[in-house]
Amino acid sequence: MIRFLAYIGALFFFFFICQQHTSAQVRLSGMVADQETKTGLPFVSIVNKRTMTGTLSSESGRYYIEALPGDTLEFSMLSYAQRQIVTPGMSTTQDVYLQRRLFELQGVNVKGINHTKDSLAMRQEYGRYFNYKKPGAMDVLKTLPANPITALTYLVPSKTRKRKEQFREQLVYWEKEKYIDYRYSPELVAKMTKLQSPELDSFMHKYRPGYQFLNDASEYDLLLFIKQSFEDYQKTKANKQ
Repeated sequence: MIRFLAYIGALFFFFFICQQHTSAQVRLSGMVADQETKTGLPFVSIVNKRTMTGTLSSESGRYYIEALPGDTLEFSMLSYAQRQIVTPGMSTTQDVYLQRRLFELQGVNVKGINHTKDSLAMRQEYGRYFNYKKPGAMDVLKTLPANPITALTYLVPSKTRKRKEQFREQLVYWEKEKYIDYRYSPELVAKMTKLQSPELDSFMHKYRPGYQFLNDASEYDLLLFIKQSFEDYQKTKANKQ
């Protein structure tokens, strides 16, 4: 009984400390952009080096993250040099510019996007998030004898753990979106439909296939999908005229 009360007391102390840290957090937001073009960069990884939690910039390059003053935030993206900034003492807006890495090509033929290679590189860079899983009952039982405080925290909703789960969900979502872009490319759709931008962009947005369909579809299935979608598009367009 005494040992159990000690566990409970330690747990309350742990959450008291966490609450103190949470109340001192500041909000940092702004734009992540290319240093040369000043255009926003989508899906940049922003990781708090102290908590190892993070977020991604939006499609337009906007970002938002909470941290403690003095925390180091690391901004990283494939093909760009990493950038670190220290969280200021109060909430503020701060734009972050990333420098594109220069690669020297020595007699190498430049080919199109290699989705498999890019996906593997992304999973290697963000492996700790892709491999993260929510603690279960077995994790509690295994951890309890050696570290009861950590085990008890598994049973209580954690803001840090929730951030990790959300970050992993975002990474998986954008990996699927990039796979769709890889197979359902503007070059392929334009070749099948003879459409040009901006009409091509409107058509691709309206008839964008889902990830599961493309994951199961053969090349023939995809071409047939584009053909049938274009026939529907032409009928709809004719009815409006």
